[in-house]
Amino acid sequence: MKIISFEGIEGVGKSTQIRLLKDFLESKNLNVEVLREPGSTLAGEKIRDILLDNDNKLSNETELLLMFSARSELVNKIILDSKSDYLLLDRFFDASMAYQGYGRELSKEFISSLISFIKCPIPDFTFLLDISVEQGFSRKHNDNMDRIESSGFDFFDKVRRGYLEIASNNNDRFFVINANNDIDSIHDEILSNLNII
Repeated sequence: MKIISFEGIEGVGKSTQIRLLKDFLESKNLNVEVLREPGSTLAGEKIRDILLDNDNKLSNETELLLMFSARSELVNKIILDSKSDYLLLDRFFDASMAYQGYGRELSKEFISSLISFIKCPIPDFTFLLDISVEQGFSRKHNDNMDRIESSGFDFFDKVRRGYLEIASNNNDRFFVINANNDIDSIHDEILSNLNII
């Protein structure tokens, strides 16, 4: 089984690229499962609702621990037992390091300990779709903003810079892709890096 995660701030086009990759892999008769964070389990989806609800004024620490509660369910209920050829993850543990570690400025060492504690498998490939915060949010201007999306440009600038630093420190599995490129070019670049064209 190969685990491929997709990371990035809001509006970078993760969902589109995951769908295109899923369609491509399935055209090769491979078994593919798409999972999202937080979510994809019964408990995870309920936790997602809490995390994204604008009526909830959560502390940064609560946000982090809820993220890992949902992730623990995902790892233990789905990922570790998966028989799929490919798991495509719409965000994974790198998101907590970027959002809660860099964005919320919580302890990166503690976040690393949580990653180990719930036995997160390390993705085989991680694609960071990168775009400026302004461009990302301009793509979502018609969407209703959830609690995390409403955190402001300064927050998301820290998240973006965090992602780029994480990618630089893990260049054995990270591929940074310019999300300003057209959809088909990004898809082709993903396939080229996976070496499965």
